[in-house]
Amino acid sequence: VTGEVINYMLFTPLVQFDEELQAVPALAESWELTDEGVTFRLRDDLRWHDGQPVTAEDVKFTFDLAKNPETASLLESAYLSMVQSATVLDPHTIRFDFVAPHSQPLQGFWWAPLPRHLLGSVSAAQLPQAPFNRQPVGNGPFRFVSWTPSEQLVVEANPDYPADLGGRPLLDRVVFRIVPEATTRLTEVLTGGVDLSYPLLPDEARQVEAQDRTQLVAYPGREFLYIGWNGEREPFRDPRVRRALAMAIDRTAIIDALMYGYAQLAEAMIPPYSPVAPDITPLPYDPEAARRLLAEAGWTAGPDGILARNGQRLRFTIQTSEDRLRQDIAVIVQEQLRRIGADVQVRAAEFQTFLDQHRNRDYDAVISGWTLDSFRVDPTPLFSCREARTPRSANRAGYCNPEADRLIEAGLRETNDARAREIWTEFSRILQQDMPITFLMWQDQLAAVNPRLQGVEM
Repeated sequence: VTGEVINYMLFTPLVQFDEELQAVPALAESWELTDEGVTFRLRDDLRWHDGQPVTAEDVKFTFDLAKNPETASLLESAYLSMVQSATVLDPHTIRFDFVAPHSQPLQGFWWAPLPRHLLGSVSAAQLPQAPFNRQPVGNGPFRFVSWTPSEQLVVEANPDYPADLGGRPLLDRVVFRIVPEATTRLTEVLTGGVDLSYPLLPDEARQVEAQDRTQLVAYPGREFLYIGWNGEREPFRDPRVRRALAMAIDRTAIIDALMYGYAQLAEAMIPPYSPVAPDITPLPYDPEAARRLLAEAGWTAGPDGILARNGQRLRFTIQTSEDRLRQDIAVIVQEQLRRIGADVQVRAAEFQTFLDQHRNRDYDAVISGWTLDSFRVDPTPLFSCREARTPRSANRAGYCNPEADRLIEAGLRETNDARAREIWTEFSRILQQDMPITFLMWQDQLAAVNPRLQGVEM
């Protein structure tokens, strides 16, 4: 949700994307794209909410911050890994040079610049503590008004927003209320206490759909759920164990039981709507094959049916956050894995505690989710050897396969979608064999809309 507020309300990215995921003008009114780089011509009528003009210097300033290791900016890994440098040509023209020709080059520019005149004097190390973080000055169709942590965020219409970008918003003010308790949140939705609630859990969406007062909006999302196996711990160092456990999980049954049709099976980290989505046969649910694979790896059943090897029982803990859906998934997985002889415990923790343990690879297995920051395909953070060697990186399974690295590099540099699809298919098949994580599902995004709010497009 935060990303949507930033990119659609408070700020104006260089480019936006239409329903076909094609880049359309935003801060950049036009561009010239080659294999070597892209030159953006910026609008000259967009202003920061304090009245200062938005210029190419702001864009370069933001790019340089993202590239500075001291900022630990996600823009670098999520968007800019294939962009080498930025050069200001004039106050409203900027050129980016690429590391190499690569696929989906414009997907790397779905980010908004920061105001140099307000942040230029703040050191990279001090940026997380800057007052700007709690009182942002944007350049989007809405202006920041106030933020009360854990309670609400208030934004109001920007009357000076350029007409051909939509002009002044039709809504005078938007109040984001924080309602952490699911039952209270659903009651607010059904009684009209809120105009729009997002996101909904699948069972909440089903209740919304069953009544006439509130409209349910469902659309494809950018998040997949997965089970992560800690490849740096036993018994998960053996890919046969990881693959066997994956084949013992009936993912379709989990989707049918918990998602009410608002999800589809995931087989890769590339969404099915992507033009380079891999063509890969789903891993089968096959408990018998799972048992055979575990036996091949030396695991045999004891008197109580639990598998053991060299005196060590197949016992581990699945950790997750307090998210109700993920806890429910963990309980079903626990039961399914017990049928093949795995003694699985489930432990839920407060989100930040869970996240810290996951980042530090202090876990056996986890149920978690990954949201694509952009529509650009880049498996590097999750699966590269470089990230496996980096403490607290997104590669929390510690997965490293040089052949997978080779395919990642080839896929990132392939400019032809058909060929890129072939590369990502081969890459996904390697992941299916090695099974560093087990993809579960792509979740639909679900929202409830009060009928008094018209013209909502999610």
